[in-house]
Amino acid sequence: MQVELIAYSTPANERYKYNPMKVIEQCASVCYDSEPDFHDYRIAKGCAKTGHMSVYEHAYFTFHISGISRACLAQLSRHRHISLSVRSQRYCDESGNGVLGCIIPKAFNDEQFEIALQTYCEDIDKYQVLLASGAAKEDARMVLPNAMETELYLSANARALIEASHLRLCNRAQEEIRTMFGKMKEEVKQASPEIAEMMVPKCEVNPSYPFCTERKSCGKHPPLSEVYGKCKCNGNCGVKNK
Repeated sequence: MQVELIAYSTPANERYKYNPMKVIEQCASVCYDSEPDFHDYRIAKGCAKTGHMSVYEHAYFTFHISGISRACLAQLSRHRHISLSVRSQRYCDESGNGVLGCIIPKAFNDEQFEIALQTYCEDIDKYQVLLASGAAKEDARMVLPNAMETELYLSANARALIEASHLRLCNRAQEEIRTMFGKMKEEVKQASPEIAEMMVPKCEVNPSYPFCTERKSCGKHPPLSEVYGKCKCNGNCGVKNK
């Protein structure tokens, strides 16, 4: 898997150059009729603490990502405010995407690995047979597996990136997409350590009061029901009472 940050928001004015937090600070300052603090980003950080995250929508990041599966792509597409440009199976011939293009979960044991690899190869063979019989690529692609490697460009504003990280850096997220977001965080860190610092699992958004909102916790932090006690909403929030 390869993840590379290829572009991010930088102000045209030289004094604001490089760190996207300066764009956010400039935009946030008008909300409070204040002078922007381009050293400590006081206003932008204050907005994050109070949940005023709309100001973070002014900074954008674009990544080039390759070596992820179509299954991972399906998970990415759930995030409505992330823009994707993906290698098209309608127009691209995938018959050359052999064994090296197969993404198999690391959690598989040897037997499961062999089953997955064999099934993948059989599906590729069927795809090639369909193409050879005259089927259009957009029709033949129906037999292609989720394990097939793909390539894409991803753009997102800082808010969308931070909020997606809350979900995808969670230990309960699938390993592949969790690894991808970990790599994205490292790339963002080079441009803006402040924004990268906010890219954390949901349970760590408030470090002084961490808790887990998942129905099945990984055990890193106590579940919400333990933190707040018994829920009085009759189960409507999804938290199970003890």
